[in-house]
Amino acid sequence: MVPNGWKVKSLQDIATISSGGTPSRSQPSYWENGTIPWVTTAEVNYQTIIDTEQKITKEGLDNSSAKLYSKDTILMAMYGQGKTRGQVAKLGIEASTNQACAAIQLKDNFNVDFYYQLLASQYKRIRHLANSGGQKNLSSTIIKEILVPTPPLPEQQKIAKILTTWDKAINVTGRLIDNSKQQKKSLMQQLLTGKKRLLDENGKRFEGEFNQHRLSELVNVDKKSLGKNTPEDYEFEYISLSDVSTGTISKSLERHVFSSAPSRARRIVKENDLLLATVRPNLKGFAKARKEHDGLVASTGFAVLSAKKDVSSDYVYHYLFSHHLTGQINALVVGSNYPAINSSDVGSLKILCPPFEEQQRIATLLTNADKEIELLERQLADLQQEKKALMQVLLTGKKRVVVDGDTA
Repeated sequence: MVPNGWKVKSLQDIATISSGGTPSRSQPSYWENGTIPWVTTAEVNYQTIIDTEQKITKEGLDNSSAKLYSKDTILMAMYGQGKTRGQVAKLGIEASTNQACAAIQLKDNFNVDFYYQLLASQYKRIRHLANSGGQKNLSSTIIKEILVPTPPLPEQQKIAKILTTWDKAINVTGRLIDNSKQQKKSLMQQLLTGKKRLLDENGKRFEGEFNQHRLSELVNVDKKSLGKNTPEDYEFEYISLSDVSTGTISKSLERHVFSSAPSRARRIVKENDLLLATVRPNLKGFAKARKEHDGLVASTGFAVLSAKKDVSSDYVYHYLFSHHLTGQINALVVGSNYPAINSSDVGSLKILCPPFEEQQRIATLLTNADKEIELLERQLADLQQEKKALMQVLLTGKKRVVVDGDTA
């Protein structure tokens, strides 16, 4: 059911749809010193493509099924790993593509930004159209048969303009997040090594060398665990390895009783303790326990770090993410299928550490930087959600826009 003045047509009725190709890799002249952008499905990820990782030569283009597509062509990934299939992008340049990309070139009177937004909004539905087989793929035939609404061109243009404005706000916020993260990274490199010194409570700059300590000198590692004498009916919330991502602990945790709990559920967590994932530590599954986590039980896949007297837990927490410490951890990782560090190695990690007051001031500055990033990330999530809601009503005609000349 479409609103008055709208029609439904198949994508092939409003666009020419084709796919690209890959010049032979055995012919160096098809690739070496190439200047023609060549798009792969990895780059078809809800963006305007203005450059590509790989380039081909004119000879490679002429001697393969690759084609040169104009700016404003919509690309759709027909197959690929994970989330790739069904994702779209828009060419901001003239470019060629591989055979896994469908190129959608709209006919006159059809607005590229409107249909780019529309196809992006239908991602899940389009994925379900994939053929059934060992590996589900889309095809040019399937894509041609996708049904789309066709509002009058002025309405397409107005809807596209509204949604593009939201995209600009989303992109600006995303860049602010990236910049803030880069600034924090730079701050960490300076503050955690003593290259940049802060002022004390009297306004005097801190002095003296940072001392190097073993982590075990600053924190207790796995201070308290559930033992064999734990009552079988003891009930607790469990923090598994999958519940911790960089800096965060899931708000939805499983409850267990000791008698039937996972065998790894042993580490007792207290407020301000630090969780350091010893399994796949390259993913930086490190987080700080807050008040609401006091008394919970964590997996033995974590080293639980409890700060000793005159040691700032927040300082150590930020240090966990420093290049100095992550480099040491990566050097200790063993195993390929299940990469991990031995819990006994955690205490031997080296940390550069100033006196307690400077630790606190450094930690406060870095924590404030984190809070600014978190605020921006919440703003980004809100913008994305609001745009999604707007797409659902504008792209379906449930809410009509006023175009020039309308009196409604």
